[in-house]
Amino acid sequence: MVEVSAENITLVTVVTFLSVFFILVSMMPAGLLYTPSEKRTINVPEYFESVDITSFSQFKNITIGKDLSNLPEYWFDLGGHSFYWDTNYHIHVLTLWTHGGWWYFTWDFNSFKWYDSNGIERSWGYGTEWHLDWDSINYSESWTLKQIGGQEVQVSVFWGYNKTAYASAWHAFMNNDLNVLIAIGFDQLNTSINAWNLVGSLLFFQTPEVHPAINAIIAIPIWVMIAWLIYILILKAIPFVGG
Repeated sequence: MVEVSAENITLVTVVTFLSVFFILVSMMPAGLLYTPSEKRTINVPEYFESVDITSFSQFKNITIGKDLSNLPEYWFDLGGHSFYWDTNYHIHVLTLWTHGGWWYFTWDFNSFKWYDSNGIERSWGYGTEWHLDWDSINYSESWTLKQIGGQEVQVSVFWGYNKTAYASAWHAFMNNDLNVLIAIGFDQLNTSINAWNLVGSLLFFQTPEVHPAINAIIAIPIWVMIAWLIYILILKAIPFVGG
């Protein structure tokens, strides 16, 4: 009779649980993952009173300027997509990216082409990298951003600024006081789910819409098994280490 070691049992248990969890989440119908709320509460700054909020599902409001580059708040999620806004000080351009990611790791960056209110493209670039020059800000106060390739998502961007204090959006931007409203429509929502993100959320006690106690009941035994398995493997490796 073949004797199976405890560490092998633990390894199989952990790998099997996480693999089955990953597969089930990947195959789960979108209807079980996304439930739109019956009421929406949206606070739009007074700079954007003319924006028709009923046409959009979600908004993100940030403040940009020539000296505000690569700040933490420029990483954000909207409509099930992950975004990164880049106000590049060195080459004087604005860029909005989508990206994939898990935990602290990010990849698959794709930017947007910029179209003004007349439908004229004002961006420049190539491949998956497209930019809007700083001096193109005044062409329009409302923009349509389209992504070709990548997630192929579309968003709307609106400029807002104190028109008493600044003569144009450009002047507000140069004084680090240009407000940006990024809006995404109902048809652009990403109702699917990244199973890796959910596995990571489970292991790091951040699973959405799950009571912390239930999350802990699931995650703690997995971490105990993983820690014990690492400990056993280290002990087994010590004799093979020089010395």
